[in-house]
Amino acid sequence: MKIGDIVCRKKYGKDICFKITDIQDDVYYLTGIEYRLVADSDESDLELSDFSSEKSDIIVESRPCLKGSVLHIDGDKHYLDMCLKKYEEFNINVHGYFMKENEIKDQIIPLLEKHRPNLLVITGHDAMKKNGNRKDINSYLHTKDFVEAIRRARLYEDDKDSLIIFAGACQSYYELLLASGANFASSPSRKNIHALDPVFVVSQIANASIKNYVDLEKIVAKTSNKHLGVGGIDTRGVARKIYPTSR
Repeated sequence: MKIGDIVCRKKYGKDICFKITDIQDDVYYLTGIEYRLVADSDESDLELSDFSSEKSDIIVESRPCLKGSVLHIDGDKHYLDMCLKKYEEFNINVHGYFMKENEIKDQIIPLLEKHRPNLLVITGHDAMKKNGNRKDINSYLHTKDFVEAIRRARLYEDDKDSLIIFAGACQSYYELLLASGANFASSPSRKNIHALDPVFVVSQIANASIKNYVDLEKIVAKTSNKHLGVGGIDTRGVARKIYPTSR
């Protein structure tokens, strides 16, 4: 096996497909193809995979309205490209940026000032250490970076209906992300989330009427692991009806 190969892990029932990103001292470093997870493995546990992309049945309603705009900051360029294609499919106005998770906090306010979005996505990679304490921020790969980015975003806009934030990745410290100011976050049960889960959440909010609170259960039900992977707080939609429409 070599760098760039698509593999799955036999020990975990071949549940997730990974790309081999590095090999050092017989340790294979892996990045999820569709799930926001990083891992490492011995070669003996890996098997080459015939990968095929998953499809989502999410439908975002199209009607005459001014939809919310999105600022999407991602710690993985491959995932960012996937997300931008999906936003385009949903006809959502988005500005996307790739940067390392630990760099997001320093760029967040300038980007918010530049784009003035209705919705903000802060994501990338995360993971909880094996046998780690789920209530200890130091047990997570990048939750600390996400938390600091959220806190700085809330210095820019503290109203949770004026700036709606989705934050987190696979196995992130859900409770702390919400406590830090996110409207939606991962992962309540420390499950993995799909690379497109942030898109599925914020696209529904971007299309929901500003007059109403969104249906949390309906939104979460469209994500990969549902309430085990993503959760949130009461949040208003941001779309504004257009009347009359041009003929």
